[in-house]
Amino acid sequence: MLFPTIGIVAEYNPLHKGHLHHLEQAKELTGARAAVVVLSSNFVQRGEAAIMNKHQRAETALKCGADLILELPLPYSSHNAGVFANAAVDILGATKVVSHIAYGSESPDWQTDRILDILIHEPEPFKLFLKEELKKGKSFVQSRADALDFIIPGTASHLKGSNNTLALSYLLRIKRKNWNMIPVPIHRIGSSYNDENLSEISSATAIRRAVAAGDEAAFGSMPASSAEVLKRALKNGRACTETNRMWLILRSMLLRSSAEEISKYAEIGEGIEFLMKSSALAAKSYEDWVASCVSKRYPRGRIQRQAVHFMTGLSHWDNRAFQRVGPPYIRVLGMNDIGRELLRNMKKCAILPVITRCGAAAGISEYAKKMMDYELVGSEMWESFVSNPEFGREHARSVIKYTE
Repeated sequence: MLFPTIGIVAEYNPLHKGHLHHLEQAKELTGARAAVVVLSSNFVQRGEAAIMNKHQRAETALKCGADLILELPLPYSSHNAGVFANAAVDILGATKVVSHIAYGSESPDWQTDRILDILIHEPEPFKLFLKEELKKGKSFVQSRADALDFIIPGTASHLKGSNNTLALSYLLRIKRKNWNMIPVPIHRIGSSYNDENLSEISSATAIRRAVAAGDEAAFGSMPASSAEVLKRALKNGRACTETNRMWLILRSMLLRSSAEEISKYAEIGEGIEFLMKSSALAAKSYEDWVASCVSKRYPRGRIQRQAVHFMTGLSHWDNRAFQRVGPPYIRVLGMNDIGRELLRNMKKCAILPVITRCGAAAGISEYAKKMMDYELVGSEMWESFVSNPEFGREHARSVIKYTE
C-alpha cells in the first residue's frame, strides 16, 4: 500500500455540500492522502435513473477532491442495500490500495458491535423473531430491524436511517470477507435522505426535485464545481429530471408482456407481476404506477428496482450468479494525478482485473462479458430518458483524466 487511502461508496446524485463535508472529513480523520470512490452506475440504489450519468458524476467527484473513481456495475448499483454494499466493499477491498472505508451514519455511536454479532451468528431467538415478522407480510429489511429490536430495544428506530442501514451492510461485508480496511463512521449532517425541502445542507432528493421544478436555489446546496457540471448537463439536454420518457417505455413493455414473462426478471415474483401489469393499464404516470404497486411487503424502492431489472432484462439466474460470484473486474471511470499513481499500484496488486475500456471485459471471462453487457444495456436505457441522448457511446468512452 503506497499511503493511507480512504475508500468511499457513493451515488453523488448529485454531489452536494453534505457529500463534500463527508469527503473532507474522511481525509482529515484518517490522514489519507487519497480518496477512492466506488460510484453507482446510471441507475441508483432506490431504483431511479440518476440525474446525470456516471461519467458526469465522476467528473463532479474529481472536481470536489476524489482521486480515483471506480464503477459499481448496474446489477449491484440498483439493488437492495445488502447487494449494493457487498459489491461496493468487495471492489474497494479488491483494489488492495484502500486502507480505510468511510461511510455516513445518522448515529455512528449506536451499538453496532452487538448488532453485527447477532447478524453474523444468528442466535435462535433472533431467527424466531425474524420468522414471525416475515409472516406479517413485512419486507425483509423491516422484519430484520423489528427482530433486532426485540433483542436490542431501539434498534428498529436506529435502522430507519438510510445511512445506518447501509453502514451496517458495509460492516457486515468487511467482517464476513475479512477485508483489511478500517471502518471510519462519519456523522451525517444536514437534511435526511428523504427530505424534499431545500435547506442549508439539502438532501440529494430535495435538490433533484428543485432542479426538476426549475428552482435555481438548488444549486446553492451544491459545491460550485458540482453545480457547474449539473448546469451544463441541463443546458445540453444531458440530465434526467423527469420520468415521462421512462414511463412510456416501461408501460409498453409491461403491456406487451404476459405476467409469466414479467416474473422471469430479478426480484419479481409472489404474484407482484400481475399487479405490475394490470396497474400499467390505468396508471397515468410512473408515479401513479409505483403508488398502485406499493404495499407493506413491496415498498417503493423495491418496486422501482423491479422496474429497472425488468427494463434492463436482468434475469433471476444472472441476478443470483452476480450475487454469488461477485464483481469480475474493477472498471476505472476517472482519475487525477494521485489517482494515476494509485492505478499503477492497483494493476500490480489488485486481486481482480483492472480495466479502463468496456471491451476489455470480454477478454476476462464470459461471466465478466455478461456483467458488462448489462452495464451497456443500462447505459443505453438511461440515454432514452434524456432529451439529447448519445446512443452507442458507452463502449467507446475513455477514462476521465482530471487536472486542476
